[in-house]
Amino acid sequence: MAEEKKAPEKQSAFSKFMSMNGASVFVAMLAVMVLFEIVIQIQKGGAGGLVFITPHNIMLIFRSMLYTGIIAFGMTLVMITGNIDLSVGSQLTFLCSVCAIFMISTDNPFIGIVGTLAVGAICGLANGLLVSYLKLNSFITTLGTSSIFTALALMASAGTVLVIPNNCAKAFTAFGTAKIGPVSILIIWFVVVAVILGLLLSKTVFGQQLYVVGSNPVAARFSGIKYKLITTVSYIITGVCCGLAAVVTMANVKSANPQSGSGAEMDVILCVVLGGCAVQGGKGSVWGTVIGVLFYGVLDNGFTMLNLSTYMRWVVMGLIMVFVLSMDALKSRGVKLWKKK
Repeated sequence: MAEEKKAPEKQSAFSKFMSMNGASVFVAMLAVMVLFEIVIQIQKGGAGGLVFITPHNIMLIFRSMLYTGIIAFGMTLVMITGNIDLSVGSQLTFLCSVCAIFMISTDNPFIGIVGTLAVGAICGLANGLLVSYLKLNSFITTLGTSSIFTALALMASAGTVLVIPNNCAKAFTAFGTAKIGPVSILIIWFVVVAVILGLLLSKTVFGQQLYVVGSNPVAARFSGIKYKLITTVSYIITGVCCGLAAVVTMANVKSANPQSGSGAEMDVILCVVLGGCAVQGGKGSVWGTVIGVLFYGVLDNGFTMLNLSTYMRWVVMGLIMVFVLSMDALKSRGVKLWKKK
């Protein structure tokens, strides 16, 4: 008698959800939010209603991470190729100064916005050419260009805070403070960049080639993929994202501090890694990065409410990054972290 074929087991809705990229991070984020609420309630003696899980606080978390999130979306593309960009924080500082100089010299918001985005693309192009065409290590290269961008920011601003002139401040401010109905334009920029880059990754040939370059660069080269161009374009997109973040920042604060973006690269990298992007390349998604950005915002906001010192916050964030990277490294080596039933 012929062996009866077993019908494939149907996955539950929860199993399907957990198989999605970023789902486990999303569940972990919800668990952490509940944990923060419990700890804060205990600290305050349980008086009053909810403190942490409120619409106002969640919106505050979202708004505080918008600038980091826009840059993190570009960084996702770079890390999918198996590279990294440690210069994004310095780029943000430099591009804020560039935006202020354009505003001061031209009194034209349009020129300031377009000029900043163009300079951001040039910064990304420089990183991309060094990494892909000269075949330099991305970690060391972008660490070096980070120092260059920091120096350029100090030179451009002469070490002082650059303030946008009042005659163009009103028109320019709308770029970062306007509202469309009840929705802030900051949230709209965040969503627009996420949707565009998400579709670029999932629905275009370029996006698929990014994954191939990151997962197997040798196979990508022999299959005819222009891996050098692909890598360079990913850096250019990151530079444009830094430019947009700089413009939105300037539209809100109206001044450029030559030290403002210091250390932002670590926040960006942690958001991308929390979102499930593999440091070795070939894995990641914009959706996952969105969850990573929100998760980081939840942690930062929770630590603030708990009055955790800056130094302890760095320790905890560092431990989280080391843990996530360790899990990723073990999985890439084929180590089973748990046994399946």
